[in-house]
Amino acid sequence: MAAEFVGGALLSAFLQVTFEKLASAKIQDYFQERKLNEKLLKRLNIMLLSINAVVDDAELKQIKNRHVKAWLDAVKDVVFEAEDLLDEIDIEVLRCNLEAESDSNNGKVWNFFNASSNSFEKEIESKMQEVLET
Repeated sequence: MAAEFVGGALLSAFLQVTFEKLASAKIQDYFQERKLNEKLLKRLNIMLLSINAVVDDAELKQIKNRHVKAWLDAVKDVVFEAEDLLDEIDIEVLRCNLEAESDSNNGKVWNFFNASSNSFEKEIESKMQEVLET
């Protein structure tokens, strides 16, 4: 029983970290600069706000109601997926910054990385859509 409550409290803390990452200039700029669908970010924020609004109550009720516990477990998975996705974007931003700082001005290398970035961007939008549909 205590472990479930601690796990739930951990989810609340995890949500706060996810909100901070989602609102970060790094994530916002990444979407704007690459002309990605910013509505996906807004929808993710709304979804997480909705979860946050009821998670404290659900954490208390999960002890007596197995359906609430099952829902909370599913919500944890979605929040963790969203967090992983934001981490992937952070890593991509760092990778792009390192490339920009390098002295390698070889056109072939740049074209390769540019194509790689386009593929990554499509993958990010697709993964975010999956998280939102979960």
